[in-house]
Amino acid sequence: MIHRLVYVSTALDSVDLNEFKKILNTAQTNNAARDLTGMLAFNSKVFLQALEGSREAINDLYAKLIRDPRHFNLSLLKYSQIEQRHWAAWSMGFAAPNADNRALFLKYSNQSVFNPYGMTGDNAEKLLIELSNTAMALDKSANDPNAGPKPTQEKSIFARFLR
Repeated sequence: MIHRLVYVSTALDSVDLNEFKKILNTAQTNNAARDLTGMLAFNSKVFLQALEGSREAINDLYAKLIRDPRHFNLSLLKYSQIEQRHWAAWSMGFAAPNADNRALFLKYSNQSVFNPYGMTGDNAEKLLIELSNTAMALDKSANDPNAGPKPTQEKSIFARFLR
């Protein structure tokens, strides 16, 4: 059986870009070893994450996340059994919510800003799916030789997050 967990938390002010990169790299390495997949959205203040895998692996990781001192106000939004993974190719994918995604935020919440605390678990999950689909589309166009000019670092989804 495959399960999916979706949670939100708030980063401490000390979680800067370098710390975030460490978090993401560690998650990608450790999750691959545990057969966990998922998606992370982070806007320099709020983490929204979905994890997919066995119940045991998800529960073990969530217990560690609860004790992680780099964030607080951790809130479980959804825990469910699923038919198949959405992020099977990503040990931990990343998309940056930004002003360009205003319409998505309005689609799934009552605000035009990224605030998963005000979302249902289902809507937070749908937001992550749409953000990841956008990130995957950008990746495909960046690697397509017929897609025209390549996105510059300034145009990449990660660069937009940094602004």
